[in-house]
Amino acid sequence: MTTVVGDVVAPLVLFYGLRAVGVAAGPALLAGAAVPAARALWGLVRHRRVEWFAVLVLVLCVASATTALLGGGDRVLLAREALVTAALGVVMLASVPSARPVLFTIGRLTLTEAGHSPDDWDRRWASSARFRGIWRWLTAGWATGLFLDAALRVLIAYTLPVDVVPAVHAVQWFAVLAVLLVGGQVWLRLPRHRELIFS
Repeated sequence: MTTVVGDVVAPLVLFYGLRAVGVAAGPALLAGAAVPAARALWGLVRHRRVEWFAVLVLVLCVASATTALLGGGDRVLLAREALVTAALGVVMLASVPSARPVLFTIGRLTLTEAGHSPDDWDRRWASSARFRGIWRWLTAGWATGLFLDAALRVLIAYTLPVDVVPAVHAVQWFAVLAVLLVGGQVWLRLPRHRELIFS
């Protein structure tokens, strides 16, 4: 929840608040981008280790500021959000043939945090090609969804009015996440998968 407020809601409130008092769209967008950048920087300092997503957020914020200084338009700043979901898609897709696809790793962590032993899942991963295939296809599906999200963000950034885009992007974030989560649960609960995953 803290991540959602810091990376989605707070920048949106700041952007529209600044626009309401007459600040131009470009500076308002950069101010909004500073919120997740500050949170990412704090996370790096606090945990004292390099987290790739925090680094990505910081790099994108620096790139946005550089773009603005070099004369990049407001729509370029709006389209930068597509790089985040595209990067996540690349990470997921790259993990598909690996020993631990991203979504299997997340599922295993969720199982552990719920107080269940992941040993049975580890045995199934080692012995069942079908079990591995379920998680690889699910991870590939999420990657595809994130790439589509990125493409749609660019399209929206260059077609809708500038002041409308941040709100649409925020709604899109929640909608895409909901579709991927629900779609993933439907996939895992298909009759041919349910017993292998949940038994």
